[in-house]
Amino acid sequence: MEKIENGFFKVKINLHGGTLESVFDKSAGKELLWQGAIDSWKSKDVVIFPFVARLKDKTFEWRGKEFNLATHGLARYDDFEVSSRSPQSLTILYRSDNDTRVRYPFDFDLYVTYALDGKSLNISMRVENTGDSDMFFGAGFHPAYKIDCVRGDECDDISGNTLIFDGKQELTRYVLNESGAFIVGKEHCEISELALSKQLFKDAKTLIYGGVNGNITLRMNSGSIIYDVCGAPYIAVWSHESRGGYVCVEPWWGLPDFADADKDISRKTGINKLEAGKVFECGYKVKYNFGGESNDK
Repeated sequence: MEKIENGFFKVKINLHGGTLESVFDKSAGKELLWQGAIDSWKSKDVVIFPFVARLKDKTFEWRGKEFNLATHGLARYDDFEVSSRSPQSLTILYRSDNDTRVRYPFDFDLYVTYALDGKSLNISMRVENTGDSDMFFGAGFHPAYKIDCVRGDECDDISGNTLIFDGKQELTRYVLNESGAFIVGKEHCEISELALSKQLFKDAKTLIYGGVNGNITLRMNSGSIIYDVCGAPYIAVWSHESRGGYVCVEPWWGLPDFADADKDISRKTGINKLEAGKVFECGYKVKYNFGGESNDK
């Protein structure tokens, strides 16, 4: 387990999957990151690479050959190594090898950097195509933050927590099938805020929006979290449909498969193409506002 720290926060990063393990607010004296639960979501965060969510039949094709990948790709299931560190920042590396090529036939170096900046945590991803051909991939992040919650006998109550967008926005919403696995259509919507509830996630499974501009603020009675999604083309909002006091606001550079998807990776909707020797960078920032005072160090 790796750690970065400043006067406001202590952040732990798990090298298995390269994910956030803990975001502890020193001023408020509490853990901000969801810590997993057996009756809800067992995980806390996901570094999504090289595919977002699910592939149709868990497979894709490249140059006439079929490959198999689990949900959200490769990185979440494998180990990273430390590339560089300082007291307030950490860069970790996940590199292709013979094992990854069996599942995903491209050569890459994937760097993920966590950096504290006052009351903000900046998370970025750098993908380097180290092969000799075009590379096709998706990428994203999946942090789960605790929200105010009242525990129920059969269903937890997360009402009263709201996601607020920067003004009224005209977005594309991608509609999932009943299982929540694949996209079956898209529709135009106007949205300025989203009232959270377990019923919302029971009905929609995951809310996926394209075209979000500006920041998204998670407003709770206990404080707020401001997400600067840095121009991510898609934003997903998810929580377990009945259990768990948390919500995931997920910047995505890619989409789950459509129900009628072509398995050829180069023709997938939302896929990114990276030429040999080139670099792709993305990321997001979160600012935490939970009161209390501390001096940055």
